[in-house]
Parts: sequence; C-alpha cells; structure tokens
Amino acid sequence: MSTKSQRKATRTHRRRAAARGLVRVEVQAAKKDASLIRALAETLRDKPERAAALRSTLASALLNPEVRTAFDVFGSELPDDAFEGVFDQPRRDGWREVDL
Repeated sequence: MSTKSQRKATRTHRRRAAARGLVRVEVQAAKKDASLIRALAETLRDKPERAAALRSTLASALLNPEVRTAFDVFGSELPDDAFEGVFDQPRRDGWREVDL
C-alpha cells in the first residue's frame, strides 16, 4: 500500500498530465523493441516538429484505409521486417500431397 502523500502525488501528477492532453498507454512488446517504442513515445510527446512527420509516416504505413485484403497488405510498400514473425508458427498437421 502506498501512503497518503504518495497517492496525492500520483493523483496530482495524473491531473497535470491530463490537463496537458496526455493519456497513459501501456504496451506489451518484445524486449528488443522496448527502446524503439520509448523513443517513439518520447518523440510524439515532446518534439512537436518531428512528431508531425512521424505521425504521417506511421499513419500511411499502418492505417492505410485502402487495404481491404491480405493481398493488398502483402503487396504493399511495407518493408519485409513488418511481417517478421507472422508466419513462424509451424503447421499443426502434415503437408498434403497435391497433384498438379
């Protein structure tokens, strides 16, 4: 349990952050991506001139409303790294024989 003064300090801190338009976001990510996510959050929070460019780049790469099918995603201009780890799961059953 935290003390009354700790609770008050936390409440004050959160109130000030909310007044600045900030919200708390918790993310679970791979350990190797933690520093990248922290740098991304810092840029979006504290560097408005760089944040605008970063937002537009991320939005165009991740929030493309024209993408409708898997073919659109895999045929997109996203780098191959964006799909890393997606297909690493082994097949549950054996491969079936196909006669072409």
